[in-house]
Amino acid sequence: MIKLEIRIKIVIVFVLFLLLGFESQAQNKYWVYLTDKDTVGYNPLDYFDSKTIKRRIEKQIAIYSFSDIPVNKAYISILRSNAISIGFQSSWLNAVVVEATNNQLDIIKRYSFVKRIETVGSYAVEAASYNFRDSLDSDEQFLLEKQLSMMQGQEFANHGINGDGIRIAVFDGGFSGMDESPIFKHLFDNGRIIKTYDFVKNSDFVFGYLTHGTKVMSCLAGIYKNKPLGLATGAEYLLARTEIRSERHIEEQYWLEAMEWADKNGADIISSSIGYTNKLYPIESMDGKTSIVAKAARIAASKGILVVNSMGNEGNGLWEIMGTPADVDSVLSVGGVNPFTGFHISFSSFGPTFDKRRKPNVCGSGIVITTDGNDVVKSYGTSFSTPLISGFAACVWQMHKTRNNMEIFDLIEKSGHLYPYFDYAHGYGIPQASYFFTDKIPEIPSSFDVSLVNDSIHITVSNLYAQIANTTNYLYYNIADAKGFLKHYAVIKISKPEVLQLPISSLEIGDKAQFYYKKCIKQYVR
Repeated sequence: MIKLEIRIKIVIVFVLFLLLGFESQAQNKYWVYLTDKDTVGYNPLDYFDSKTIKRRIEKQIAIYSFSDIPVNKAYISILRSNAISIGFQSSWLNAVVVEATNNQLDIIKRYSFVKRIETVGSYAVEAASYNFRDSLDSDEQFLLEKQLSMMQGQEFANHGINGDGIRIAVFDGGFSGMDESPIFKHLFDNGRIIKTYDFVKNSDFVFGYLTHGTKVMSCLAGIYKNKPLGLATGAEYLLARTEIRSERHIEEQYWLEAMEWADKNGADIISSSIGYTNKLYPIESMDGKTSIVAKAARIAASKGILVVNSMGNEGNGLWEIMGTPADVDSVLSVGGVNPFTGFHISFSSFGPTFDKRRKPNVCGSGIVITTDGNDVVKSYGTSFSTPLISGFAACVWQMHKTRNNMEIFDLIEKSGHLYPYFDYAHGYGIPQASYFFTDKIPEIPSSFDVSLVNDSIHITVSNLYAQIANTTNYLYYNIADAKGFLKHYAVIKISKPEVLQLPISSLEIGDKAQFYYKKCIKQYVR
């Protein structure tokens, strides 16, 4: 019995020893942020694509920026001698990804050039092929027309505007079969795919894995049977694989890598149908400043790149609001609308940000015709409203080449069909191409009345308007506090002349109610 107890104790001690040994050798990947850089020998004229240099000169952005200087090689050498491996080196964040054991990490923490350390994380893949149908059904044909006509895309086409001269970087999980698809033949034939890179596999090949990026590219530059699926068929493209199946911090690293790569290779626009939510962050982190991708997006905007990002598809869930980096103030964040009704589609994520800033900025069709791995298909998601808006932005920038990224951002907001009305579902509405071809905005006759009756605000429309029976005959209204935060907003389908009775008691002192109908906006301030 005594011998058995001794043996058991020996086994327990041995197991504990092994566990402690494994504990000390446990390895993980970490962001190691550094304190400074070595500026000797850095020349931006040698480092950047000529298009990047041109963009910065034209937009009066400094060619020489401390954030562009690569990470100090001497520090990398020291870290490499005390780590399992060294991964991505971010110039923008002055940080490097290090794979290390706990013991190695303890050593790394003590270096004077190490500012702080954060954890990062892993991945998986898929593939497909093409077999196109000869025709679309009636619903699909409607969507094919609607995804561009909602933005008045024909206006650009009539003026020969197709994104020519604009370089767009697209970040996604793969572009399976895109290189063999007739829908993108014009891009390859005309040399418009400038560079590609898979940041997951460290390879130039991106035409496999997920089909999501192929669908996204459809909404930017696809042409199906001589009909465009997107507005930027004449733009140049940088294609980056940054995503895997599951939402992990490692994807943020790839996204940041792709950002720096896109800047170096002359991107004007980043189109990203990607977002990170509750799997990685608490809701208070949706402040436009906290996440790795939010920091990267802000830096990209400061370098003259227009970052366009989807709000996300959390509208029906408990999370509800956008994911990061759509929470960044300098990111053009895109929501989704139902093309059959013209207003918010249920799955599209809402604003505002956690710190109460206004999002989304604009919206586009959340149901579209795209290509997948086998066919032309009906696709759902803000993943597809986003590239539609990116293509729109490319056309606007082609027309206004001397404007900078934030001026283009502002113009796109002002072209929204609801502007200056705003709500957390639609933003400023769907951008309209006619805005850029009209010297003077025509004065719109009043189509509704706002009056006070028995301590209520009454909204009435004329019989002429009330009798119009179509699916886009809606009144939009919101109530904002003195700081501009929306306390309430709604869309009402009009079925009779008296549309709304809003008790004044529902407004506090300083609150403002705004009403929008048929391009007219009116307000009441208490």
